[in-house]
Order: sequence, then C-alpha cells, then structure tokens
Amino acid sequence: MAIEANTKKTGRVQPPSMVQKQLWAKAAGRCEFRGCNKILYSDNLTQLRDNLSIISHIIAYEKDGPRGDAILSEKLKTDISNLMLTCKDHGKIIDSYEYIAAYPVELLREYKKEHEDRIKILTGVLENFKTHILLFLIPIGERTFNIDQSQIFQAIQPKYPSSENPYSIDLSEVCYAETKEGWSFLCQTINQKFKDIFKTGANRRDFNHISVFALAPIPLLVFLGSLIGDIDHVDLYHKHRSTDKWTWKDTSEDDGEDYYQITGPEKHNTSSKTALAISVSGEIDKTNIRGILGADCNLYEIKAAKPGLDFLSSKAKLLAFSSAYRELLNDIRCVNGHYNEIHLFSAAPPPVAIESGRTVLPKCDPPIKVYDFIGKDGGFIYALTINEHSKG
Repeated sequence: MAIEANTKKTGRVQPPSMVQKQLWAKAAGRCEFRGCNKILYSDNLTQLRDNLSIISHIIAYEKDGPRGDAILSEKLKTDISNLMLTCKDHGKIIDSYEYIAAYPVELLREYKKEHEDRIKILTGVLENFKTHILLFLIPIGERTFNIDQSQIFQAIQPKYPSSENPYSIDLSEVCYAETKEGWSFLCQTINQKFKDIFKTGANRRDFNHISVFALAPIPLLVFLGSLIGDIDHVDLYHKHRSTDKWTWKDTSEDDGEDYYQITGPEKHNTSSKTALAISVSGEIDKTNIRGILGADCNLYEIKAAKPGLDFLSSKAKLLAFSSAYRELLNDIRCVNGHYNEIHLFSAAPPPVAIESGRTVLPKCDPPIKVYDFIGKDGGFIYALTINEHSKG
C-alpha cells in the first residue's frame, strides 16, 4: 500500500522522518518504478517545486492489503527495505489489488534494488570519471538527427556527465548548399560555436575529458576532429546499426585479426598529386579519385579487413585505425614533403572521420583537402581544407 510522503492520514502508517529522508537519498528523489525515473521534487510542466512523491509499500502495511502478510506486514511497515519512493501514478498501480499478479513482491524488490544500486554507483564515481559531453549534429542532405540522452548516459559509463545538459553544436536549422561558400560558412559557424564552448585559457583546461556523439557529413566530422586535436582525452562514440545504440562492444568477434590493410603506389611520384582513401564503411571508387586528381596520382589507402556499415563495433578497431592512419601520414610526409597537399577521400563512420582530422599534427603534417561524396553528382567533390596554416 502507498502513502503520500509528509502527510498524515487516519489509519495510514507514517514512516519516521529519518526513514523518509534515507529513502529519498537512496532514490535520489526519483521514482523507483522500473523505466520511470521521474523527478519527484518538481513538476516538469510548470517547473514548480514540491514534494510529488508517494511512499509505496512492497508488502502492505496491513495484512489484507496488496501483497499483505499476517506476520511481515506488521514487522516491515516502516522498514526502509520494504518501502519504495514512487510517483503518484506508479504508487497507485502498486497500491492496486488489480495488479498484484503483475507486480509481485519479488519484482518490486528488483525494481527497488536496481534503482538504488544505480544511484549508489553513479554518485560514488570519483571526479576523474567526469566527462564533458559534446553533441555534433549537422543535417546530411535533408536528413536531421536527434540523439536519445538516456543512450548517451548508458554509453559513457562508468564515466558520468559534467552537467545535466550536454554541450551542443547543432546546425539542424541551418540551410546550406554543398558549394565552396556553403562549406566555408559551415566551418565558420562551427568554429565560432566551438570557441563559445571551449574558451581559451583556464576555461579550456577545465575540459580535460570530452565524449563526442556526432552525426554529420564527413568533411565536417574531419573539421571537428581538427578542432579537438589538442584536447588530450577524447572518447568518440558510434551509433551501431545492429543495435541502434551508442555503446561500444567490450570485445570484438575477430580479436587478433589485422583490422586494416594499407596500400600505396609502387613508387611515389613527387610531381603528381597525392590521395589518401579511407575505406571502412564502404570501398572507395579509385577511378573516381584518379578522374579528379589524374591517372598518375599517388594513391594510398587504408582499408578495413571487411568494409561495411557494421565494421566499427569496438574501441579496439578505432584505436587500430588511429595508429595505422598516423603511421601512414608519417610515411607520406617523408616522400611527399611537409607542404604538399594530401587529398582525403573517405567512406567511414563518424568516429573514424573525426579521428582522421584529430590525428593531423599542425606543426608536422601538410594541408589535408577533404572531399565529400555526392551521390547525385556521381562522385566526390572538394569541400574544405584542414591544417592550411602549415602551407609554406
């Protein structure tokens, strides 16, 4: 049976004040009914503050109540182990004789334990587990995106968010054309929004760890990577098509295999343009690249062992890409020079695209010209350049 917290009603047993306070602390002021988690100290619609909770009994405080017991009802009527903090809707369900079979004692105890264990774990996390969440959402064509915040919190565990609301660079309402001017406008807008979040000086140093959730055209993902390149600790997340979630797999089914293959020209021609193809979520059409840069271009490629939309399933594969990409950039720079541009063509999921911009070193690497694949135009078009300041 249920009672309204901090009220006195004839015939209803009021748990001692200390027990109520302990229950509120264990539940963190949220409904303990599985799947609800509603905040009970303010109204979501009006934002007015009040005590909106019900204290529900798992075993009723009267023997003839819902899930009542001749012995345990009296023994546990004010015992915190038998009490759940709930919203009024779910308190009414728990207090209903009609739903006793649907919500037996064992199930309600599971609800209570799940909720209170989660609160204990999350509030017990140390400061160095804090992360700043960054959402990066840019429409692809006419397709806009939204990310479920509950999936974000699940993906970053055991880390916890630095604030209730993530930082966001969201250009869902921005109209742009896939032209030189359009890409330039987007880069300027993103750069300003990025600076507004990650200010210079002491404020910038506060962002010692960020977690990035991004859905955007590949050139802009590469551009974002170049902006976060000097942040030491960055976790990148990927929405997996097979699960529709952002949580990385702990292990990969093909651990021990070579994740990527690197190929290049037999001999580098310093008088020809240099291209780098990234084939992870699909295979790049080499004839399209040669049609843009010339048949004699120096064409290098990092190719996933099994290119496909579900290839990037674990952090291990992302780390392996970063290592392979960095090694290949070093090799290309040795033969291509510090100032000669590299033309980047990518078929890759967001974390790989971001990492391909983040791994570029401003003082070492040449400019990277990034291309976007436009299906209606039948191939790649130039979009933007990162690391331009390294030109001679």
